[in-house]
Amino acid sequence: MRSGISLPKFANRFFRADFEAELMPVLSLYPIPAPMDLESTQIDICGQHQHPHPVSWSALSSLPRVTLKQPFVCQIFNWSEEITWEGIRLVDLLDFLKVDTDPEGYFAVHSRDRIYFEGLSRDEARDPRVLLAYALNGNPLPAVHGGPLRLVVPFLQGYKSVKWIRAIYAYRHDPVGTKRLLGQSERSPLNETWRKKYAGAYDILPPEGRTGDPPLSLPSTSVVQNTEEDRVDEMNGTQALPVVFPPLEGKIESKSGDVKKTKHKVGRLKELIAILRPEKHELTRQALEAAGITSYTTYAVLGRSHQRGLRLQSDLKEEKKGAVIKFLPKQYFSIVLPEARLSAAIAVIMKANRSGKGAVGDGRIFVTDIDEAVRISNDDRGVEAAQ
Repeated sequence: MRSGISLPKFANRFFRADFEAELMPVLSLYPIPAPMDLESTQIDICGQHQHPHPVSWSALSSLPRVTLKQPFVCQIFNWSEEITWEGIRLVDLLDFLKVDTDPEGYFAVHSRDRIYFEGLSRDEARDPRVLLAYALNGNPLPAVHGGPLRLVVPFLQGYKSVKWIRAIYAYRHDPVGTKRLLGQSERSPLNETWRKKYAGAYDILPPEGRTGDPPLSLPSTSVVQNTEEDRVDEMNGTQALPVVFPPLEGKIESKSGDVKKTKHKVGRLKELIAILRPEKHELTRQALEAAGITSYTTYAVLGRSHQRGLRLQSDLKEEKKGAVIKFLPKQYFSIVLPEARLSAAIAVIMKANRSGKGAVGDGRIFVTDIDEAVRISNDDRGVEAAQ
């Protein structure tokens, strides 16, 4: 074991913690994804006012490749290694794809396991030291260290350097990363001890401007009650939750000067909500579109049902019980459709997701009433607005 390692009280929650590994320790809170080639890598990118779109690694071939030698600091476990990284600058990627957020906004970087994510302020994300790295000390980045592609943020604690990058989304407000949500770190900047250690040799001071991780204040209850406006704003960077408008009354004047009555009798609408296995994401989308259902919202979430989490065998020798993940990755689908198409939509989703009679974890389907739907661009109401 490397000298000076300090184990925090939550060390037994890590799926893997190997301090004898070459190059640098291997730390993974959750199971390590299966290895894949860099050329097969695809990243979902989304600006604050854009729809998400996938970008293949080959599409980024024109971006400059850079080499950066910097200390990599894991303040939580009290170790550091001087590493030479190779990759592309995150700011070059954002500018190349014209992806941005509010001047005081944030970016969230998600791991391929669809569980782990961390956020950076816009100023942090655009710092030229922040890389999407594919090589470590002159060799392809190993899977155990985040390969084929990981984030490297040398001026923040190591947990901000998200491994196995899968998606980058823009947000107006701090998305609050996994480590803070778990209560394992309050702040990501390196403390004065580490700054003094590398002063003069390396630049590990954070950039000027807005920093991430403002004071975190969560309600004491486990359920966060958000307003509809908050929910839409928080989902910027993914496909937003559908907004349900209450029936409108009175009059409204259009741009042409015409006055329209705002109370309409609408057809019966339903919202179908499906919480499914994440690996069934693409199959469900294909099944829905094959059935003619092309208008829906979907995004990755964490959920917990009667499964009560997942127990995993830990690699820590002193921990025999293993680790428990209380919340599992799920895929959320929301579909607003006429009541007449509801039964068909349910049948399509069940066929695409059922793994066998009585199988655990195939998901749930919920149905709610929609009182009104309004299309903003042309004031369509009811069924017409929902299509």
